[in-house]
Amino acid sequence: MKRFNRSVIGLLLFCLVFGACSKQSKDVDSKNEIKKNESTSFKKFSKSFFGVFDTDIAFSAYCENEEEFNKYFKVLEEDMKRYHNLYNSFENASENNIKSINDNAGKEPVKVDKEIIELLEFSIENYKKLSDKNNIALGSITELWRAEKDSAVNLKGKLPDENKIKEGLKHTDINNIVIDKEKSTVFIKDKDMKLDVGAIAKGYSVEKVMNKLKSMGLKSAIISAGGNVKAIGSPLEKDKNKWGIGIQDPKFDSDKVDIKEVIYTDETCAVTSGDYQRFYFVGDKAYNHIIDPKTGYPKDKIKSVTVLCNDSGLADFLSTSLFLMDVEEGKKLLEKVNGAEAYWILSDGSVHYTEKMEKLLKSKGATNK
Repeated sequence: MKRFNRSVIGLLLFCLVFGACSKQSKDVDSKNEIKKNESTSFKKFSKSFFGVFDTDIAFSAYCENEEEFNKYFKVLEEDMKRYHNLYNSFENASENNIKSINDNAGKEPVKVDKEIIELLEFSIENYKKLSDKNNIALGSITELWRAEKDSAVNLKGKLPDENKIKEGLKHTDINNIVIDKEKSTVFIKDKDMKLDVGAIAKGYSVEKVMNKLKSMGLKSAIISAGGNVKAIGSPLEKDKNKWGIGIQDPKFDSDKVDIKEVIYTDETCAVTSGDYQRFYFVGDKAYNHIIDPKTGYPKDKIKSVTVLCNDSGLADFLSTSLFLMDVEEGKKLLEKVNGAEAYWILSDGSVHYTEKMEKLLKSKGATNK
């Protein structure tokens, strides 16, 4: 979804590293032999495209030939375009989408594709079960901030009217979303409420598409969609068992990308929420796009937070939630989610991470040994 400006890739496909080390075990030797044989049969292919979810989509996969890779890439591109249209809060599409629901708020239910209903149910369930910091019913507020940016290229703007923010906050009750699965309809009871699924839709879409490609037979691949990364399998190269995922140093400079840290990991999803990708200046102060649903304003204590877990949609939900919490509160939230880890960079420059995340960091000794 379009927010304040075109994002740069926050989580980079930094390197495919982590060579296999020698083991005495016959089982490990056998696995290494299989890996060696696979690496000679598969080649790495890469392609990218722009135009969905306002970001670059970079895709790399290990396939036997380019024809096989292109088959997967075509599915990826078509499905991501479809999800972009379905989950778009701001532009009409050839079929009813999130904007169609918003346009009929307080008027009538809108018949939609089941994949819209599934996304809404996913968002509502996690809002109620995990955190109310990520609220898809916040569209009346995010719309105010989006309207105050001067243009798509100018990083200047003004603050929304305070009274409009206060009024908008009265129309963010997620319980006003009425879903009828039997009729496949969605209705917003409050005529002044709007949905904005931008904090979940990209990661959710990446998860669905990559799982589909995996079911088609894809063994090894990695995708980066802005700050959303999902890797399946492991790199099919000799002496490379882990994916290397770089965390961008969160600076307000989209022309220069520096790597703050590298995570070495198996198949996973990694999502970053940060203040440096979509923002604008009011005077000398930068205002990011991640809005606190309690106040209607952005927070500025955290520069970025990266979440690892096995579901990209959930990682997207969590990264936004954690960005709006302090670190200790965020760590308590992660205790509710099996296998979820996080890495924080705060505005004062300090770095924090969960215990298991530490073991995956290059700076903390993670190597191929």
